[in-house]
Amino acid sequence: AWGQNDSGQMGTPILEGTTYFAPIQIGTANTWASITAGYNHSIALRTNGTLWGWGWNGLGQLGTITPAAQDFPIQIGTDSTWTTIAAGYYYTIALKAGTLWAWGANTYGQLGDGTETTKLIPVKIGTDSTWTSITAGGYHTLALKTDGTLWSWGLNSVGQLGNGTTVNRNTPGQINAVINWAEVSAGYAHTIAVKA
Repeated sequence: AWGQNDSGQMGTPILEGTTYFAPIQIGTANTWASITAGYNHSIALRTNGTLWGWGWNGLGQLGTITPAAQDFPIQIGTDSTWTTIAAGYYYTIALKAGTLWAWGANTYGQLGDGTETTKLIPVKIGTDSTWTSITAGGYHTLALKTDGTLWSWGLNSVGQLGNGTTVNRNTPGQINAVINWAEVSAGYAHTIAVKA
């Protein structure tokens, strides 16, 4: 990791509060499988399917019940079946066996649980088990299902949900009837996607 470390988002207590201009290794583990960076928090998966987080946690984006910052990686829960992760501005989403989970800030419904209430621990979103890919923007979220459909929710002030409106959504809503979406990526307030 490298860059700003004001909230422990680099994962090293030695450098907290400083900016680091070159990469440094975080700990000694060599079993990390994937990573994602939010505004000032970091989330990572290990090869054994466990989920880890560090950095600022004031809105529950680390999923560790107590909203205290962490300046080194700590495990989120005890599950070992996590497969995919994405960090938004102050929130996190993840997949586990095709099911969708989210936690953290939820001001605009970006968690997709039908509320605008912050969640301090991972909560399951709906009952579907066919989610395959996720992406988190500033305050909006998108996901793909195995059938090639594309879904979006959260803030929609400038049309970032792609549903032809500027109305926010607090549950996943399908984007048109197209069923050949292959990849999606969310920016701070826009979205791009690839069709098959």
